[in-house]
Formats: sequence, structure tokens, C-alpha cells
Amino acid sequence: MGKFKKIFYFFIILVMSSCSILRGPIPATETSQVNGDADECEFWIDEKDPTKSLLIGNDKDKNGALYLWDLNGKLVSKSKTLNRPVGVDVRYSMKLGNRKVDIVICALRSTNEIKVFEIDAKNRGLIDITTDKKIPTNFTKDTYGICLYKRDGDGKIFAFVSSKHKDNIHQIELRDDGNSKVEGILIRSFGINDQKSFVEGMVADDNLGYVYFSDESNAILKYIADPDKNDNSLILKFATQDGIRGDREGLALYENTNDTGYLILSSQGNSSFKIYEREGNNKFIKTISSLHAKNTDGIAATNARIEPKYPNGLFACHNSKGKNFMIYSWDNFFGDFIKKSK
Repeated sequence: MGKFKKIFYFFIILVMSSCSILRGPIPATETSQVNGDADECEFWIDEKDPTKSLLIGNDKDKNGALYLWDLNGKLVSKSKTLNRPVGVDVRYSMKLGNRKVDIVICALRSTNEIKVFEIDAKNRGLIDITTDKKIPTNFTKDTYGICLYKRDGDGKIFAFVSSKHKDNIHQIELRDDGNSKVEGILIRSFGINDQKSFVEGMVADDNLGYVYFSDESNAILKYIADPDKNDNSLILKFATQDGIRGDREGLALYENTNDTGYLILSSQGNSSFKIYEREGNNKFIKTISSLHAKNTDGIAATNARIEPKYPNGLFACHNSKGKNFMIYSWDNFFGDFIKKSK
């Protein structure tokens, strides 16, 4: 009987393990590892051929870089060596001289400056187009988070940057320096009195005109993104409970229409993702748990249709254990395997 009991218990453990695995969404693929420490990511969609789209992620090590992977997780290229690059974000059609270019940015924590790269669609690489004068973040140390905002009315592009200390958020206008490179001008500073800890994760909603910041130990903070509105007041503070454990990390937007969709937050302490309505008062909807990605920092989402594998878009997240990023079909990530919040 002892032998049969052992076999029986082994069978039960195997079944339970299989059930646990099925509780979370299964990634479609994952990227290769970075050399140092992966952190943030963002999609770039090739409008001419969406199948050639890329996931861009950072290695925030002192000998780091920005990495470009195809949607099968294969490394395509990477930037020159960067000293502690933090944050990654993408915007399309920035006016630069007589051209329009797609850009990706990061900040350098080591030197407190912003780097701007043109995305070379033909060669699927990056070209540094930062002004020779450099773009300071206007922090004296530990620049930590960054995102982009493209104003709907005139197409101007701004960067929001934060420090790994309780401090104001800095909004910097990015513009042509006259030599077909990008310079930055500090436009406003705000938000220090609304924070309890500090901000890393952030995302701007260009169409609705809001920007969201993850005050890591406290809440998501929501503000007007357009500096010309002259409104630095906190609109909404949310995600204070909702089963969040540990730090509030990456933020991402998924658009259903121009004014509906989802705001996604990485709850790092329990390796789960909190889903909120994009519109209105950002009502909490549900929790999505994954046993495949651990201790996630940065996340990214897009509604781009890339047939046949990603008919309704993609979701990507940092995976601390693998020093890489997981890529999911949006339908698989969002549609099934849902754990309702109590």
C-alpha cells in the first residue's frame, strides 16, 4: 500500500501543479535575457508592416542599453552602451526639421539627463538624436521614471520625469534644436505634496489629456497633462487598496476607442496586474495573476492588430527572474484566467 500511496500523492501533486500553472495567462513568447538588469519596456508598431513591430526594453545596469526584440522575442539590435538607463517610452511622428520621426526615450539615472533616439524602421535600430547640449532632467541625483505625452491639439511632445526621492515631477518640452536634433526645456514642476514615497511608473493618455504616476507605497496619482491648462492640482488618487502588495510599479494603457479602455498597474509584491477603467474615475475592474512573470516592474500594452497571432493587440511585462520580458496576446492576458478581487 505504501508504494501505491506514494504514486497517488505524486499524481495529486502533479494535477495541482498543472492547475496552478493554468491559473495565469500563458505568454506567447519571451525575449532573450539582457546582460544586466531588465526593467521597463514599450512597443513600437511598424505602421507599414505591423509584423515587423518591436518591443523595446532597457537594461538599467551601469553598462546597460536599450534592446530591440521582434515579436517572437528574438533580439534584433540594441543601442550603444548607456550608463543606468531608466524608463522607456515611444511616440510617433515627431516634427524634426522637414521630417517626421518616431522616437523612443529613456533617462540616465547616472547623469540625470534624457536621451532621445529615432527609431530606424528600415534597419530596425536606434539613432541618437539628442542635442549636443544634452537634455537635463533638472534633478541633482537619481532620475528614476520617465514617460512621453503628445498633445492632441498641436502634436507637441513632452517628457515627464521623476526622482527616486519625494520630489516634484518635471515636465520637459522636447523640440527641434535647429540642427535636426532634440533639445528639452523645463516647463513646470508639480506634485511633491501629493506624494508619500516617490514615483517610478508613469503613463500619459494623449487622447484624454491625463498623466498617471505610481506613488510606489501609496496610490496612483492623476493629473492634467497639458501644461497650458495651468492646473497642477491632483485630480484623483486611487489604487490605495485593491489587493495591492509591495510597490505599485509599471503603468500601461490599452485603448478600446479614443475614450474607453483600461489602465493597467503592476502589483509587484504579489506578481499580479490590477485593471482599472481608463475613463471617468478609473474604477477598479479586476486582478489578473500570472505565475510566469515574477516581481514585475515595467509593462506595456497596445491595441494594434497583428494577424494572426495578436488580433486584438499585445501586453508585455518585465520578468525579474528571467532578466527579460514576457509577451502575451491581449486576448489571452485579459480575456481568460481572471481572478476576481474581493
